[in-house]
Parts: sequence; structure tokens; C-alpha cells
Amino acid sequence: MVKEAFQTAPPGDWRLKADRTPLTSTDLRLDAFLKAELTRLCPEAGWLSEETADDRARLDRDYVWVVDPLDGTKEFVHRIPELAVSVALVRDGTPVLGAVINPVLGQGGMASEWARPQFWGFPRRGHPVCVSRTESEAGRLAPFAPRLPGMRPVGSVAYKLLRVAAGLDRLYFSVEPKSEWDVCAGVALLEFSGKTYLRFDGKANRFNQADTRIQCGAVAGPPRAAQAFLKRFADLIERHA
Repeated sequence: MVKEAFQTAPPGDWRLKADRTPLTSTDLRLDAFLKAELTRLCPEAGWLSEETADDRARLDRDYVWVVDPLDGTKEFVHRIPELAVSVALVRDGTPVLGAVINPVLGQGGMASEWARPQFWGFPRRGHPVCVSRTESEAGRLAPFAPRLPGMRPVGSVAYKLLRVAAGLDRLYFSVEPKSEWDVCAGVALLEFSGKTYLRFDGKANRFNQADTRIQCGAVAGPPRAAQAFLKRFADLIERHA
């Protein structure tokens, strides 16, 4: 569905949502498809998705699907193949399953507490640090650049976390807040792969919260490298905690 739409859908097939981010018919069709299939797979689970009106009944569920049907819609609209379908299953605030797939590039990863991590479709070489294209273009990362050469802007939060979990890129960091659906599946992939996602505010990663906005930046990668990043840039990180 995504790859075909990426190749054939007209560039004008989108509109701006209230938060000024783009929405396409592909987002909505994929959201409906995933909700139907995942709810069938685990009927007792609640549902939290970027493209579905929030049903607070999810807060009383032991299991919740946390989904971004198309992370990187801006890249999708502009035909940049850096996007992802992101699906996580959360139990009592902790991800127990995560899957992130870039259907355009044929790259993806899956991991859970029941199965070893699997990754596929990646080249052998990536980048030392991948960062947000939006944050980079807005100049938000300029203070880091003199001490951190080799930053590579990449689209889609979920896709960047996938790349780090798979070992293609060593680190990812962001200075902007994120929504749960942006990072939940990626956090699962990281943690089941022996890597980490460290929030700048020092708080633990908990999902299916009443407030689904994570109001701080974060760094992801191997634990020692992520901790070293926090120490090296403590002066800059304090502004975004």
C-alpha cells in the first residue's frame, strides 16, 4: 500500500492538520487497516494512534497498541524514501513488541520479549549520527555541530530509531518533544537489541500515558555511547530537558 502510493499518488493528495503537519489518504487507509488487523490479533488491547481520535478507555487496558501508520508523512509527500510504519504493543507502560518497517526501501526490524530481534534490508555502512531533517533545517542542531561532525539529517523519527537499533547508524538524538507513537516501537527495538533511548529529562520510558506528549529531547544508541553523549553535551541538553 505505502510503496505503491509513494510511487503513484499525486503530490497534491494531502492536507494540513490542525497542528500544521501533513495528512494523506494513505495515512488514513493504513491506520484503518492496522486497527482492524491488530485488534483482531489482540482484541483485549486498547488503541493509540496518531490518526485515530484518542479513546481514553485505553488507560484502563493492560495491553495497548501504539501505532504511527505513516511516520514521515512530510517525506512521503515530497517523495523522500525516509519513512516508516511503526507498531508497538505495550503492557503496563512497557513495550513488549515493536516493529518498524520502511516499505519503500524494503528495510525493517521486529523484536519482542518472545522472539529475538530481526533486521533486514540495510546496507553495511551508515552514519555516525543521524538527526532530524526538520530540526537541522530549522537550525535547532547548530550548537551541536562544532563538537559533533558527521551528523546526517534523515526523515522519520521511527525510521531513525530503526537504523540505530539495526546498527546502521551509531547514534540518534533529537532536541524536540515527541509523541508516544513516534518512538514507542523504536524504543522496543532498541531495548531488545541491547541499546537504549535516554530522555534528556532523565525519566524512564513509559507509554500509554494520559498525556501522550514527551516534552523533552533524547539520545539513542549503545548505552556507553549514549551516556557519553549526555555528559559531553550536558550544557546544551539542559535547555531541552
